[in-house]
Amino acid sequence: MKNFYKYAIAAVLAILFAFIFFMSSFKLPPEAAKLPRILMAVIVLLSLGVIWEAYRKSKKAEEPGGDAEAPGEINHIRALIFAAMVAVYIFVMKPIGYFIITPIYIITTYMFLKATKFKNMILIAAGFTIFVYFVFVVFLKL
Repeated sequence: MKNFYKYAIAAVLAILFAFIFFMSSFKLPPEAAKLPRILMAVIVLLSLGVIWEAYRKSKKAEEPGGDAEAPGEINHIRALIFAAMVAVYIFVMKPIGYFIITPIYIITTYMFLKATKFKNMILIAAGFTIFVYFVFVVFLKL
């Protein structure tokens, strides 16, 4: 049950942040506010799913002979470093520029998380940045 509370707290915090951002979306023009509101609804639904899954696994572990998956330990230092990386990305985006800092952020984040091969990191960073450029600059002319 201890792990359930950890997941529930994280999910509730995500829902609170989603609510804050949802309320902030009312400052946007109606057309521009649609996507952020949809994304906040998705975050709330996924957070509720996290709570449900954690509850289900905690009940399964409490059953006699229940064999729930034991989650790995959370590395708090890595989590704080990751949060700092996100904060730095947000703060340097305006002075450096989105299209310069985003591929750098994606590559460094993938390297930090040891998520994939370097070649894939480059392809993902370049592909995402080019996709965003074409959507917002070429098609939407923003």
